Amino acid sequence: MVERQRITVVTISGHRQPDIEDSADFRSWNALADRLGHAWCIWAGPHLRCDRGSMHVVRHPRRPGPRSLLWVVKSVRLGVGLARAAARAGETVVLNGAEPWGWLAAWTVSLIVRRPWLMDVHGDYLGLPVASLGRWRKAVLERAVLVFARRATERRVVAQSMADALSRRGIPSALVPPRLQQVWEDPPVRTSPPLSGPGPSLLAVGRLVPSKGYDILLEALATLVETVPAARLRIVGDGPERTRLTALAERLGLAGRVTFLGARGVDDVREEYARADLFVISSRDEGLPRTLLEAASAAVPVVATRVGGIPAAVSGWPGIVLVLPDAGALAEGLRRVTASPPEPEDLAAVRQKVLAVYAFSTNLDQLGRLYRDVTERVAV
Repeated sequence: MVERQRITVVTISGHRQPDIEDSADFRSWNALADRLGHAWCIWAGPHLRCDRGSMHVVRHPRRPGPRSLLWVVKSVRLGVGLARAAARAGETVVLNGAEPWGWLAAWTVSLIVRRPWLMDVHGDYLGLPVASLGRWRKAVLERAVLVFARRATERRVVAQSMADALSRRGIPSALVPPRLQQVWEDPPVRTSPPLSGPGPSLLAVGRLVPSKGYDILLEALATLVETVPAARLRIVGDGPERTRLTALAERLGLAGRVTFLGARGVDDVREEYARADLFVISSRDEGLPRTLLEAASAAVPVVATRVGGIPAAVSGWPGIVLVLPDAGALAEGLRRVTASPPEPEDLAAVRQKVLAVYAFSTNLDQLGRLYRDVTERVAV
């Protein structure tokens, strides 16, 4: 039997990781590293160095705007050293870049060490509305996607809408969707079915950034409570928009109805799903949000905006309501579901669909094959 080559992945992500050590990314990369050989993760966020078997994390802060170049320079220096050390140890090396600053760093390292790189594209950047980032930043980001996509050895996207957008520009990509964590194979334990109590508890999970549309959600909630006064909202996540959103909630008279919980680990998030009556995605743009899969696997009703890869993913899923990314439409969708909740068997059917397609091991196998394909293609 021929022994499979061991691969060291040096992955560089400019996405700001929360100040926790039990995120979905930690769990995913730990399992992926075991399948391949080693993974060195250079991430943005609060300072951290840790080793978990074959996964090693180096996290250092990234400041916004052009100052992010300092983070890129440090990440390139780290990445070059790690890639060269792995090569000296006889391992096959592949670079991985996620989100714009990670793309720049991974591409630069690949040029220096002459190794292939895989570009991760998690957002539907070529379909961004201006409201997500502003006209100037939108134009820069769209240009960055195309520039780096044409220079990457391979591109991985998480939704068909993103693959189609690149294809229309003559750029092929590999579709490997997000994955559920293993903990979702068992549903969270609930004390009562969703929407069976006196007032709906809404839940949203994600970074507090403009693209997630939390301002839309707060305005929708202000409308909803006019007819459903017991409605409450809990938001898991942190980010640069927190101060503005807190002020908006107060201005809309929602201060006592909205709880900002900050970043939370996987187990805490499971507890939030277990008490939620309704999960809300108010995004202006998305690829395919992992939180959608989590909510569906937790058998929680979902109201989501009809953007990015969401419509194609939920086609044929009963109990999932899609609306336009508009406060009035979102409020109406929330009101409709609270008035007429989906049947338990519909929620159970959606859960089985999600587990069948997005299971943790199945999707990690797909991603592992993609990394091996990148290295073998270059070797040929």
